[in-house]
Amino acid sequence: MLTWITGMVAFVVSIVTAFTGYLLQSNFDSQWIAFQAKDALNAVGVGAWFNVADLGQILMWHITLLPLAVAVVVALHVVLVRMHGVVPPLEAAESDAQLRSPAPNPATDSEDKK
Repeated sequence: MLTWITGMVAFVVSIVTAFTGYLLQSNFDSQWIAFQAKDALNAVGVGAWFNVADLGQILMWHITLLPLAVAVVVALHVVLVRMHGVVPPLEAAESDAQLRSPAPNPATDSEDKK
């Protein structure tokens, strides 16, 4: 379960990193999106801590903090995958019969028929 959570957190952090990279462009579109994001963050109540219209703050997030967060979360995710292995989703494990039975091996099946 923790493997799935770290994978989703890595995905979300990488999306935020891409968003901050988009905001670093100095064109009208990125400025418009920055102020729309600022309004959204103010509406949620976290606008006092994140100012997406401040180029220096976005540069700091994009260059230092978010890549470090992506690296840590992805490293943790890879360690968890190596420890637990790749598993099917919970719904597939409960309902899919082929996941419960071993896959047929053509080499051993042909020997059994002889």
